[in-house]
Amino acid sequence: MLIACKRFDEPAAEVPVPQSPNMTIEDLREQVAGRRVTISEPIVIGGYVTTSDRESNFHRTLCIEDTTGGVEVMAGIYDLHNIYPEGSYLTISLAGCAVGEHYGILQVGSEAASYSNYPTDYFSSRILLDRHVQCYDLRQNVAPLPVRFEELSPALCGRLINMQSLYRTALSPSNESGTWSGYNIFADPQGNTIAVYTSAYASYADEVVPEQEVSLTGILQYGDVEGEDMYIIKMRYEKDCTIAH
Repeated sequence: MLIACKRFDEPAAEVPVPQSPNMTIEDLREQVAGRRVTISEPIVIGGYVTTSDRESNFHRTLCIEDTTGGVEVMAGIYDLHNIYPEGSYLTISLAGCAVGEHYGILQVGSEAASYSNYPTDYFSSRILLDRHVQCYDLRQNVAPLPVRFEELSPALCGRLINMQSLYRTALSPSNESGTWSGYNIFADPQGNTIAVYTSAYASYADEVVPEQEVSLTGILQYGDVEGEDMYIIKMRYEKDCTIAH
């Protein structure tokens, strides 16, 4: 018998061993194929938590990853790092959930309004979230996948990756302060570029971006950055940027 992750706003309850997933995240992505889909079949996916909202760069969402891909859960609540700590194992029962892609990432949540530009919406209540998402006291910290520019692909969006030997390029028009807030563009010695996105609400948003060679870790995204489609890294916390020695 395993004990569920401790909930700080309700008593912990005993739960059975993790429900076995019957579909991988990669297979789910292939089935969705970029559409907005509401799942009616009893599909279950599972994975380990790879993100944290402790430094507020992730806002009411979390990501999980299995060996085939990553998915973002539109949890809709705060302090997710207390409820679903990094490395915790989650299963998600998808029947009744909406699934779609946003910034290249497969998302799971509630159905979005027909007029919405977003493929999914947040789960509307903790009760609804708990109906679909189960957390277990089974821990495994997911190591970021080392990736080179030539290895970047849409299939990696939603996964925790690491890229080495990067330098911040000249300041962009939307971010002249030299801080993390907004988009910063990084390049390797060959001139390949990738963006890093930081929310203005992140605790480190006003910290200065290092000018030295760095290593970057975060969740991979793909989308529009100042009028250009490119890959994006969304860091979890400031220490996801480390200076090379």
